[in-house]
Amino acid sequence: MLKKKVVVKYQDGKIIKGWIEDFRPDRESFIFYPLIEYSEEEMLEIKFSSLKAVFFIKDFAGNKNYKKVRKFDVKTKVTPGQRKLIVKFKDGEHLYGTSHGYGRYKVGFFVYPIDPKDNSERIFAIHSAVESVRLMKIEI
Repeated sequence: MLKKKVVVKYQDGKIIKGWIEDFRPDRESFIFYPLIEYSEEEMLEIKFSSLKAVFFIKDFAGNKNYKKVRKFDVKTKVTPGQRKLIVKFKDGEHLYGTSHGYGRYKVGFFVYPIDPKDNSERIFAIHSAVESVRLMKIEI
């Protein structure tokens, strides 16, 4: 099975980078393979209840100076099953994206960033770390 690059963000602000092989949001935890600079353990079991979000990323380096797109425009297309939304986390961070299954999983939901240059391909936001979700109007 192919491992995916991820950044795991805890509700307390801690961040760990590594890989996930079999991510299942219908479970209480998942197995995580951290980069050596974050843990000497070869693998960790991480419980969703302690997390803010799991970011499935393109590369580990990223670009801290990049300013993400923070608005929806006419070019932001969605499929019939998607919803545009703005997620506000309890720590004040806002996430602009789309979701196929907001509320689908008990523990969280997937968000796909609207910015094509974002380092995240998708984010699994944990409900307990979210302050609010604003569903945007769908333009027809």
